[in-house]
Amino acid sequence: QMEVLGQFNLGFIIARTGDDLFIIDQHAAEEKHKFETLQRTTKVHTQRLIRALPLQLSAADELTVIDHLHVFKANGFEVEVLPDAPATERLRLLTLPFSKHTLFGVSDVHELTALLAESP
Repeated sequence: QMEVLGQFNLGFIIARTGDDLFIIDQHAAEEKHKFETLQRTTKVHTQRLIRALPLQLSAADELTVIDHLHVFKANGFEVEVLPDAPATERLRLLTLPFSKHTLFGVSDVHELTALLAESP
């Protein structure tokens, strides 16, 4: 159980648990709480496309997607791999995710690919 000792500089909480002392950024803690609540309450649905959409990615990005197909599927992007197709033409998008009034698209596939390529 954490014991709050006080506040300073109108944005930080000083707290203690046992022998450990913590300085907590109130604004960061609030943003983290809001983000986690949004993650927990947002429902992502998928929309199957009438026709598969070829993904135009570099060979390196294709490999990133293939290595992380489970991440794309968890985020509502179902990707078909055509193993006999030439490099840069091996991936087709079968579904797109949507939530409330937001439909995600190919630009989001590119963004997720870049994030995954940058992560260790």
